[in-house]
Amino acid sequence: MDILNQVITSLTKEEVRYFKLYLNRISLSGDRKDEYLFDYMRKSGEAYKEEFIFKKLYTGTDKNSFYRLKNRLLEDLGSNLTNMHTDKSDTNYLLLQLSLYQIFVTRNNQKVAMFYLKRAERKALATENFELLDIIYSSYIKLSNNTAEISPEEYIRKQIENAEKLNRIRAIDQTLAAVSYRLKTTQTFERKPTAVLQMLETTIKEFGGDASLRKSKSFQTRLYRVVSQQFLQTHNYKQLERYMVITIQAFEDEGWFDKNNHDTKLQMMVYLANALFKNEKYTESLDVAKQLGIEIQAYQQLHYAKYVFYYYNTLYINYAATNITNAIKALDDLDKVMKHLKNSYYEQFILLNKATLLFEQKKFNDAIKQLIRLYVNDSYKNASDSFKLKVVVAEMIMEHELGDINSFNKRLGQVRKDFTTPLNQRQNGRDKQFLKILEIMSNNPGWKTTQKDIKMIQKFAENTLGVEGEESELLNYRNWLNNKLKVSESK
Repeated sequence: MDILNQVITSLTKEEVRYFKLYLNRISLSGDRKDEYLFDYMRKSGEAYKEEFIFKKLYTGTDKNSFYRLKNRLLEDLGSNLTNMHTDKSDTNYLLLQLSLYQIFVTRNNQKVAMFYLKRAERKALATENFELLDIIYSSYIKLSNNTAEISPEEYIRKQIENAEKLNRIRAIDQTLAAVSYRLKTTQTFERKPTAVLQMLETTIKEFGGDASLRKSKSFQTRLYRVVSQQFLQTHNYKQLERYMVITIQAFEDEGWFDKNNHDTKLQMMVYLANALFKNEKYTESLDVAKQLGIEIQAYQQLHYAKYVFYYYNTLYINYAATNITNAIKALDDLDKVMKHLKNSYYEQFILLNKATLLFEQKKFNDAIKQLIRLYVNDSYKNASDSFKLKVVVAEMIMEHELGDINSFNKRLGQVRKDFTTPLNQRQNGRDKQFLKILEIMSNNPGWKTTQKDIKMIQKFAENTLGVEGEESELLNYRNWLNNKLKVSESK
């Protein structure tokens, strides 16, 4: 796919409409080859065939006219997009003012040129666009050669001051880019606990120029975002835990936490609590969660609505691993808090997790009641068929545990009817097979079934790693089945 095709296929509906209006403003006799080519590229996308459209538009074999048409269309699109998006970003607006300045400079109309240059300067200062400010100050200095109205010394001083800011920002950006790259490409971080901190120190010295970056709140905040995101993406929770402990303490020691960056502090605490949980340090994670519960009340609950879910979720995940009763209480408390928000996602989260906890407590009827409530939830209604299927398979496990064969078979028939299409899709083959296993187990108490069925069940239950789709199961099919096999073998 060439550049013109990529530009055209990337256009939004609004941009296409705007470009069509632009083309129709120009009155030309005969067919519009540029519009025909545009429409063909728009519709064909990656299936674009240059030879086909060339023969539609031109006779003969000389493609020079066709290439000129493509180049003109590319230039028209560029001009059109520029005009359309001029007022949609500060940088675009700035570049427009500089373009207008350049037009009037070439016409030797310095008064109008100065008007647009001053506009650009005001915008660049307001938006802290130091790169374009450097160009603007250079333009003032050049203009001073032709007019006494401009003092070059004033703008030389401004350019020097701006250059210091620009160099500092460049040092920050360069350092962060180097940190990000080294985090992605170095393999020793998991093995050596201090490797990350050593790498950060070395990189800051190498690219930071001086020690000021270590004491820069804005730099350390941006550094935290780069490092934490990389660890989250690579699931490196051991290093994330270590880094968050040190970073939070450093911010506390420097007195950098205040009302303006309280959101950042809360985010750091959530990352630390989750890292501790992933590292199975449940007590420490709960300690951080309790501190988070206090911090979300700060500054008249400034960020309470944003982080209250994370607070209760942290309580839930830790208690789910240590104390199921407390985990259910955390979900009940979350339910009360979230009632006024009327958010179906939160309700779905609560119902799903309460169902699994009640199942672990062998309260199967209560667990099924949570799923029945879930089926009328808006988030569940809008979920994918594959997700819904995994929920009803979990319900069928609960129905099996209740031991009512008639109810089980009646519900199984309804599930197969409601999920006919998903059950025949390849990605849901595991769910389909497990439903068959549940049917065999429910209708053959004491495992009085064929050797073929028993071998199929045992093969499904084999303790293999990385089974595709297993991580998305509401109740782990293999673990549940293995527990059943152990009970059967012990009899």
